[in-house]
Amino acid sequence: MRRIGGLIVLLLTLNLGGATEWIRAGRNTNAPVWGIPGGLIWAVPPGKLRPQGEPRGLIRVGYPVLTNGGYDLINFIAVEPIVQGRRGFSELELSQTDQKPGKLFWSGAETATSPAEQLSPGTLRQLGSGIEELTVAIGIERFENGAAVQLQISQRTDRPDELRLVVRARPDSAPLDYCILTATMGNWIRARQLWLRDRVVNSLRQYPEHRGAHFAAHSFFPLAQLHRDPDGSVLVALTSDESDPALVHPFRHSDFWYYGGQPVTQYWRKPAATVRPDLRAVVNARYTYWQSQHPIPGGVAYENFELNERYHPGQEFIFGVTRRTPAQLGMSATP
Repeated sequence: MRRIGGLIVLLLTLNLGGATEWIRAGRNTNAPVWGIPGGLIWAVPPGKLRPQGEPRGLIRVGYPVLTNGGYDLINFIAVEPIVQGRRGFSELELSQTDQKPGKLFWSGAETATSPAEQLSPGTLRQLGSGIEELTVAIGIERFENGAAVQLQISQRTDRPDELRLVVRARPDSAPLDYCILTATMGNWIRARQLWLRDRVVNSLRQYPEHRGAHFAAHSFFPLAQLHRDPDGSVLVALTSDESDPALVHPFRHSDFWYYGGQPVTQYWRKPAATVRPDLRAVVNARYTYWQSQHPIPGGVAYENFELNERYHPGQEFIFGVTRRTPAQLGMSATP
């Protein structure tokens, strides 16, 4: 099984006494990694959540799903701004600095336009009732379509399983149609169940004819089909249809694409006050694992997973990972 890097393992075992044991770049780790032990941790390159490294141009998200609370990588979040119909890809576009795939991400001042600082600890504030919130500004290299965007990523001690991502275009950006934040690696857990308001859409039924090594077409689910919490928040969830994904070894004699963790629910949430009429859930799928011809055991599974809406300054999306089931999150649909 993959394990998170040694420095972070050490941090997860520290007893700092009383206060929340935040992981903060530049404070108690020398890598661009942040989070709450026991909840989500996240990183931007060159911060690593597994020893063999991960693609660049992505936010890396880890969760304690392994034996005895060990961490594993759960998903990546890519940034994909659209300008005049032309979509940017933070993972795939070449960096202007070294002509290698993956736009550069960095932490530090929101106004920064280059990675002058990689180890910003972020801003920690008290929200009352003992709740703390850590906010980190993340800059992103300019995209080929002219988009120049920045993120604010926040995490709270009363919701340690969630990341709040706020998107803003920099003043020097081309006008944005959308700025899509997409969880890119549903195949890692072989996610086949998309949880909506009153139904669960299985990838095997959504894409019954899809074969080959390319992505299936995107499927769109408008606001009216999405679950609403009692407070009006929108929630859409993604799970595996396997009771124990760790039993499946996709490649014989190799841990390539092996997920050794417990079942989890991944979700996007949109607070009620931020919901707009054009909000929609979007997924696509794959029949083979990324960068391989190897079929996914059990058949086609969802890969990209997102909520999206037309861009407006300060738009926010919340990404979460939990061991709770969709029913335990308040969703009433059944598979």
